[in-house]
Amino acid sequence: MGNIFAIIGVIAYYLFYPVLLILIIFGPMMEFDVLREIYKLESPRGGLTLWAMTFLGFLLFLSYRYPRLGWLYRRYPVLIPLLQMFFVTLVGIEAAIFFANLWADKQLIGKGTSIVLSIISILVVRVYLSYWYSKYPISYKVHKM
Repeated sequence: MGNIFAIIGVIAYYLFYPVLLILIIFGPMMEFDVLREIYKLESPRGGLTLWAMTFLGFLLFLSYRYPRLGWLYRRYPVLIPLLQMFFVTLVGIEAAIFFANLWADKQLIGKGTSIVLSIISILVVRVYLSYWYSKYPISYKVHKM
């Protein structure tokens, strides 16, 4: 019975994995346009939800954790840091969209405060990524595999 669930899980994973790659690689560009539209049109827009981000993160975790699912990373080792960078950037842009929607939808904060918080959230992510990859360079991760 356990093998059946394992086979179903692997099939479901491989069906969702192309969607994962598309959303993580092109997600920051698409979501940045959503953020720009919120400030341009002064109306709320929906980005990726918390559940979608959790699902994407869980699929990434599974692909890093289980070697049977991470065969693509063994073939192209540079995908690991690339997907990590894009995922963390996507999280930062989603935080910026959250702050922008606090202004545009709920009027809880002012527009200036919303812009400052959005910029800070994106800058914090970029500083974090700079720190992380200065401490653990990509070339080290690629050659380690």
